[in-house]
Amino acid sequence: MNKQPLVSIIMNCYNSDTYLKETLESVFSQTYQNWEIIFWDNQSTDNSAKIINSYKDKRIKYFYAPTHTPLGEARNLAIEKATGEWIAILDCDDLWHQSKLYDSFALLDKYPHKQDVSLLYSKTAYIDESGDIFGYFHEHYSGYIHDLLLKKGDFVFISSAIFRADILNQVGKIDTSLHYAEDYDLLLKVSKNYQALCVDKFYTYYRVHQKNLTNSNVYAYDVENFEFLKKYIKEHNLSFGLKTSIFLNNSARMTASIVKLTLKKDFTNLTKIIKEYWQYLLLFPYYALYFTAKQIKKQVG
Repeated sequence: MNKQPLVSIIMNCYNSDTYLKETLESVFSQTYQNWEIIFWDNQSTDNSAKIINSYKDKRIKYFYAPTHTPLGEARNLAIEKATGEWIAILDCDDLWHQSKLYDSFALLDKYPHKQDVSLLYSKTAYIDESGDIFGYFHEHYSGYIHDLLLKKGDFVFISSAIFRADILNQVGKIDTSLHYAEDYDLLLKVSKNYQALCVDKFYTYYRVHQKNLTNSNVYAYDVENFEFLKKYIKEHNLSFGLKTSIFLNNSARMTASIVKLTLKKDFTNLTKIIKEYWQYLLLFPYYALYFTAKQIKKQVG
């Protein structure tokens, strides 16, 4: 590569000592070494501070939050401390392949329209609590992906994303009024007038465990996404095709919500979500059959 820009890796931590060392090792093992870690300790009470401070490396910038804040606000505070040309967000339970950063910037280096790129990312694999891969998320796109994010839903995992710092600040960083849809909102904002490049390799590992917000707060997560997209439609001049795609995606999400809430035996929130968003049930039979067939195919495969 002709140039290796400084990458600020944002790590927001709140009682994350379980997987923290493994995550940090995935950063230190990078073949691309021009990075800094902005470690924002959101007043952890476990061994997180002890673990991060055991690394005697000047590239680590440790900050202890004066007050405990929601994740979106904590991320913005950490981003304000960043000095890199690019900003990556790595959650303290996720991992990177050692070639993640190098191949991302090698791809950018070969791209003829670098000035139009606001986002670099790679494909993501799912890992369990032991770090073993149990699935792959294959969907990925390069170029102007804004409309695809609306058509297909959020296909960029936040721990995979590397944002151009000037554009990230230009769009206002993370919307702190959101608690579950803030990643989706951020991706839509940075891709509105700019392009994305995806490394076609599984270089990000998303850990699935019981403490994931999407697993523990199914109702709140889905409701905020429904409301976020409803507001997005009102505020933007979207085509009929995009509106239709959003409706279909919400219908699929509604079906998944019903299944998850039923399995959790959370019948109170199941009743509430059906009552509040009954319109997305119109395609329930189709998506129920689709998800069932997909699960059968997975088991057979």
